Amino acid sequence: MKSLVRFTMAIALLAPIGVLTAVPAGAAASLTCTTQAGTATIKPGITPTATDVTISVSEKLTGCKGGGITSGTETASIVSKAATCSGLGKNGTKTGPFKGKIVWSNKKTSSISLSTISNGLSASATGSVTAGLFVGQKITTTITYGLKTGNCVSTPLTALSIKGTKPLVI
Repeated sequence: MKSLVRFTMAIALLAPIGVLTAVPAGAAASLTCTTQAGTATIKPGITPTATDVTISVSEKLTGCKGGGITSGTETASIVSKAATCSGLGKNGTKTGPFKGKIVWSNKKTSSISLSTISNGLSASATGSVTAGLFVGQKITTTITYGLKTGNCVSTPLTALSIKGTKPLVI
């Protein structure tokens, strides 16, 4: 159960989508992206029985302004231990840190490290850019997700849709 919550958080973390930013008072955001959407693929799939799964996330960031960026693609892969259906979306579960990478429209990259807190079928993530473009900047994100392939009961949950609920801000 705890592992599935970690999985849920992993999705949120790996999805630097829809961000609510934590920038120092008086500091301007370096980058804002208005739209964030993607998919989390889960292998072998989540069921009611605890199973180790690999979660691979792919997201598109669009409507970006700042630093000469217009868009980006985020990818990440995480192993979640003993994931189960009952842990999916449990409120208040904290997970992380998780690592991810964003390739920007200017071909430069940002490596990110995030931790998440689950709130039902949404999650908030906080962290920072650890290398590359925007290194040292804070990042915060809020996402929602939904079942895409499987229902986690009669068939394994093998994919989730991911959507940002607020602009991504670095």
